[in-house]
Amino acid sequence: LPTPDLVAEICVGKKIMNKRFTTLMTTLILSVFFSISASAYDVEVDGIYYLIPKKNLAIVTSGDKKYSGDITIPSSIKVNESEYTVREIEGSAFRDCSGLTSVTILNSVTSIGNYAFMDCSSLTSITIPNSVTSIGYYAFEGCTSLTSVTIPNSVTSIGEKTFSGCSGLTSVTIPNSVTKIGLWAFEACSSLTSITIPNSVTRIVGGAFKGCSSLTSIKIPNSVTSIEASTFIDCSSLTSVTIPNSVISIGSEPFAECSNLENVYCYAERITDLGWSIFRDSYIEYATLHVPSSVLSYYQTTYPWSGFGTIKALEGNEKKCETPTISFVDGKLTFSCETEGAKCHYTISCPDAASGETSTENSSVTLNAYYDITCYAKAEGFINSDVATAKLYWLTSSGTLEGAGINNVSMRGIAIQSAGGFINISGLDNNETVSFFATDGKSLGSVTAINGTTSFAAQSGSIVVAKIGKENIKIAVK
Repeated sequence: LPTPDLVAEICVGKKIMNKRFTTLMTTLILSVFFSISASAYDVEVDGIYYLIPKKNLAIVTSGDKKYSGDITIPSSIKVNESEYTVREIEGSAFRDCSGLTSVTILNSVTSIGNYAFMDCSSLTSITIPNSVTSIGYYAFEGCTSLTSVTIPNSVTSIGEKTFSGCSGLTSVTIPNSVTKIGLWAFEACSSLTSITIPNSVTRIVGGAFKGCSSLTSIKIPNSVTSIEASTFIDCSSLTSVTIPNSVISIGSEPFAECSNLENVYCYAERITDLGWSIFRDSYIEYATLHVPSSVLSYYQTTYPWSGFGTIKALEGNEKKCETPTISFVDGKLTFSCETEGAKCHYTISCPDAASGETSTENSSVTLNAYYDITCYAKAEGFINSDVATAKLYWLTSSGTLEGAGINNVSMRGIAIQSAGGFINISGLDNNETVSFFATDGKSLGSVTAINGTTSFAAQSGSIVVAKIGKENIKIAVK
């Protein structure tokens, strides 16, 4: 049997071994941790860190050192004789890089992630290519030295707080592709003096321009139907606001604390959905409200409009441009407006044109073979027209692709526009007959094209089927 002294020695030895084992394991765990931290990126090329998530694809990320100076993000990199396309800037990739002064992104990147350039306080310029379709939340928040930004026409939405706190930003160019300006997108851009919002924008989310204290005037486009809560709150230099006749609702406090407001031009005949404190602390008792003459008495007796010091009828530019027509003639898409001197502004999109990298389980893609077209007219002395919409379909001469490859047949464009209970079709052959049916198959009648165009009256809000050649096309009647 072991002696008491030997037992004590064994116990002490066991404690020592346990302590050494614990120390060793701690060292190993820390070593693994630092190893993982040090390899958060896969490769470094010319001072830029990248992830390589899969073959032929590279993503810009952060690395061991903060980025500084002037940076150019290439369209591709080469690693061990393999080439990788740079497709994305990862979220937070350049965050807090206070020494970064300029960034040029070449034409392969499609996505700028959330927080990507947040708090890059020395960043003065950024070149965003047309390949970029997505700019994430907070992407440029706190870039206080950024003075101007051009949003490429590939971007459709400006996200939440994208440029919030960019206090040096004086000008922003928003293309006709943008449909939404996100929550607090330009909040506290205190040097922004003016901004043109295109007619493609259908929604300006609440707080989008909150605290833009140098903004002097704002014209809300005719495509917007609602002015949301706090959209322009605390724009203390704002003197002029134009509200189009498309607006049917106004949220709470959108123009509160606009203490220098002088003129509000409101083209809407009635705005029945009104929030509270719309013009709080904006001293509207010293401002002038301009409204359509036909509803002058309504505004004079309805809160909060009745609070304006002066309410008078709009002068000169009260009339609205005629809604344009869209047609396809002699192989060309044409736009026309009856208002003299009007110019048509259009957008064209194709649902078959996928953006970025896509995949499908069954290795096949169904093509719709049409373009979506929108157009509005604009003229000096008039407010913008209503937005016209149309679809341009590609069909063969016989009206179908049956039995022939798309590259081996003669194609023609058929433009279909629906407005005011009428369906207008252009691009047809002369004397070609188009038949119309209800969705249950009931015949609604037929018309014959004259000079390649025809028109058919149908009930607004219904769905009809037009038979052109051998092709059946569903049409929503507006």
